[in-house]
Amino acid sequence: MSMISKDVQFSELMNQLRHLGAIRFVMLGVCAALTVGMLTAHYSLIGLGVERVSYTRLIGTAVAVLFAVFEILASYHYRQFANRAVELEGANGAIFKGKKVRVFGPVTLLSLVIYALILVIWWGS
Repeated sequence: MSMISKDVQFSELMNQLRHLGAIRFVMLGVCAALTVGMLTAHYSLIGLGVERVSYTRLIGTAVAVLFAVFEILASYHYRQFANRAVELEGANGAIFKGKKVRVFGPVTLLSLVIYALILVIWWGS
């Protein structure tokens, strides 16, 4: 079996990093859409006087926590891919030179703050 060259490996890793970045962005949008839908259902049920309206709050909380976990996992995978890309790029690389990729970097922390705000919306109402 032939070995895959470092250039091809690096190119594929960069594609994976771009794909993971897009997935993380889409996750925020899907979570926002689900939250808006559940909030609409929640306040509609309150207006109708339905007794078990607290289920919508629990579902909304579960959605926010689930997406926060997805965000952490995506960030972990991003870090794994980036570390491998640094190895392939070498010391004289142009893309990752001098950069440190962390699981809880600024993007992940901002996303987690957004998910925490969603929890505040659910439990503050």
